[in-house]
Amino acid sequence: MAIFRAISKFFKDQWKHPTPSTPTIIWKIYCDRAHEAEFSKYRHAIHRKTHYPSGNSKRRWHGTIRACTIGDSEGQTDFCEDDDCSLCSIIRTSFRIAKAKKRTNFGRFGAGIYTSATSSKAHAYVAEKGGSPYKAMLLNDVVLGKPIKLKKTDTSLTEPPEDYDSVIGEPGGDLNYDEAIVYKNEAIRPLFLVIYRH
Repeated sequence: MAIFRAISKFFKDQWKHPTPSTPTIIWKIYCDRAHEAEFSKYRHAIHRKTHYPSGNSKRRWHGTIRACTIGDSEGQTDFCEDDDCSLCSIIRTSFRIAKAKKRTNFGRFGAGIYTSATSSKAHAYVAEKGGSPYKAMLLNDVVLGKPIKLKKTDTSLTEPPEDYDSVIGEPGGDLNYDEAIVYKNEAIRPLFLVIYRH
């Protein structure tokens, strides 16, 4: 219950839009061992390079397509096989930039994996295609390393500018809410699946 309360509070505190939402179920995600090893190795390498604790790892929200009802109840824990279900794909094998490119035709900062500190910003990218009355969002561990902060869109990016490890899109220019973008699969891992009403 303590984890549910903490993540639920974090979700609500980071909801900046009108019409707040309420988590109903929170699931801990256990990544496959191969991705967990890649993530740990990358985080350690960024820590050694930047001297930021844990490679400047932050918790960030990600909204995506769910074409099933995974997570809606204790009996709904099996992955679906629908190619359109980005959520099951991410939980099963983590994030893949190649798949992210196919599902979105516009990214303000190019071809990367997008997250936000603002849960309601991530909610804008949640799409329910499985007939669920609930919404689903991921809370992730993201290694930002040394980020470059940008206010203007640059859709040509396929990696951070030289000497940087990630991009932070800051509000005030082309954005109303923050974004954090990484360009390597191993820079992010899903931690929790949050099921909520909206």
